[in-house]
Amino acid sequence: MGLRPPNPPKITLDDLLPGDILLSGGSDWLDKLIMYIDQGDYSHTTQYIGKIDGQHMVVEATTKGIVYHNTDADMNVQDLVDAYRYVSPDGHHFGDPDWSVQPVLDQAKSFVGAKYAYSELLVGAVVIMASEIPKEENLSEIIRIALDYVEHKFEEWLNENADKTPMTCVQVATSAHWLAASNPLNKYGLQVTINNARKPPFISDELSQYQEIRSNIITQMEDIHSGYVENLTQRSGITVYAGSDILPLGSCTPRDMETSPTLNFVGYLKDTR
Repeated sequence: MGLRPPNPPKITLDDLLPGDILLSGGSDWLDKLIMYIDQGDYSHTTQYIGKIDGQHMVVEATTKGIVYHNTDADMNVQDLVDAYRYVSPDGHHFGDPDWSVQPVLDQAKSFVGAKYAYSELLVGAVVIMASEIPKEENLSEIIRIALDYVEHKFEEWLNENADKTPMTCVQVATSAHWLAASNPLNKYGLQVTINNARKPPFISDELSQYQEIRSNIITQMEDIHSGYVENLTQRSGITVYAGSDILPLGSCTPRDMETSPTLNFVGYLKDTR
């Protein structure tokens, strides 16, 4: 996708610092779907906690719910794993005076054990909703890799989990930052730039099919994040905080993390693409 720095440095897990965010991508069809529509390099987000008793630990959303475990899942399964590090809008880093990382770590760990599981299907739906695709064009490749299956599964998921609060892998990280105890409130928030930069290759002959699918998913997502789509379409080219009224926590995508002005690229842990 070309958003990563050229010739990135190779790092090891021991180079990570508590609070780093790991962005990764795999090779199954859902990973490819997310990366293709999102026009980013990643399909998954993980909050790194630190090295505990010799193990590098993370909090992440999985098909088994929000879990606290070591980095083996990402390192063994994903094809690409990169590390990003927080920097505040005014240049502060974790460890600076009055910028302890602990509130973010504590907030992330508070999600562990949640009785809901939201896999990449939900991330795929969020990516579809967040993408700004010109009305006269369409992604035929998305139709071919079974976007209709995503829509169908997402409908089933909503029906089965209507009484639960959805959380994507990206939302774990954005929520840990936005909700972390701080004075002033939300000072650790991650910034996201809203624009129309997602411009995958298009063809037009399946426009109506794609638009119908996307419309259905947006309608379902609006039930969760009322008014998000209206706010997004009315404001473009601005930088906002994930958690603000304009950009609810669950509406961020892996590309939003990759291009966040509050996350600096550190290096790659794995790249077998």
